[in-house]
Amino acid sequence: MAVSDSEESKKRREELVEALLPEVMCEICYSLFYDPVTTMCQHTFCSTCLLRSLDHSPLCPLCRQDLPGFAFYHEHPSSRVLLDIIKMVLPSQYIARKTSLAKDELPADHNLTVPIFPCALAFPGMPISLNIYEPRYRLMLRRCLSSGTYEFGMTMHPRPGEPFVLYGTMLRVTSVRLLSDGRSAVETRGQYRFKILDTGWLDGYTIARIERTPSPMITLMPLPTNEELMATCHAFIDKMRARVAPWVIQRMDQMYGLPPSEPASLSFWMALVLPIDDYDKAKLLPLRSPRLRLRLIVHWIEAMDNHHWWQSSGCVVM
Repeated sequence: MAVSDSEESKKRREELVEALLPEVMCEICYSLFYDPVTTMCQHTFCSTCLLRSLDHSPLCPLCRQDLPGFAFYHEHPSSRVLLDIIKMVLPSQYIARKTSLAKDELPADHNLTVPIFPCALAFPGMPISLNIYEPRYRLMLRRCLSSGTYEFGMTMHPRPGEPFVLYGTMLRVTSVRLLSDGRSAVETRGQYRFKILDTGWLDGYTIARIERTPSPMITLMPLPTNEELMATCHAFIDKMRARVAPWVIQRMDQMYGLPPSEPASLSFWMALVLPIDDYDKAKLLPLRSPRLRLRLIVHWIEAMDNHHWWQSSGCVVM
């Protein structure tokens, strides 16, 4: 009788699982719900599936009804009762779904671990504000935040005919303001420079294997000294401040702060404010020596002085 009861119980459980499975499948990924979220129109999806759908459209994927802004569902609580039922009746299937989802977010080549955002020129120690709106980079940002690294690499856009830019800067996210339409106003700060060794793709954005560009040991160097190079930079800034509109100076101070007192940071700060092409500024990224970077900046300053740039232009492009 005990064996018969056990078989009957097993049969009933199998019937329950068979009846329940079609009701707990996501209509976007056609897999078991993972972290299910129910919308205002009473449709339920995996939270990751819903967010990726909202990256492209503010409508419900099923009934096409308008949904609240992206920010509403970004940290929306799970459907707790439904989640508890799934974990109780389908525990092994839920664990398998979690494992499968984690694998889907990993690149095929496990050496390619750094997400790359091709956007603008950035330097170590310098702040940069970003407006991330493309669906693929919104996904990239969410993964950076959820993984706990809060970091991604940024390069300039490659020139026509070039596959990718060789050098970039690692950025660390310091704050994120999620807007109602899904865009993110992101504040970051440069951490270190890197060289790209290999690239691949993950869900539409570039991932890379990188090599950190080390800073050299400080050694005694012939003239001009670092102090003289820095003095030339400060003199140029003073001249620029005296010849541009006050609002330009105010904007520069708000964006970049005061000139750093340390040679390595000053070289990157100067590059941000100099009115020259970004592709020329990017020549600083491979240079390991702060002194060499300052010498290149002084070379640019002397070239601009020779062309009397301040006499023909009333503003600085920043």
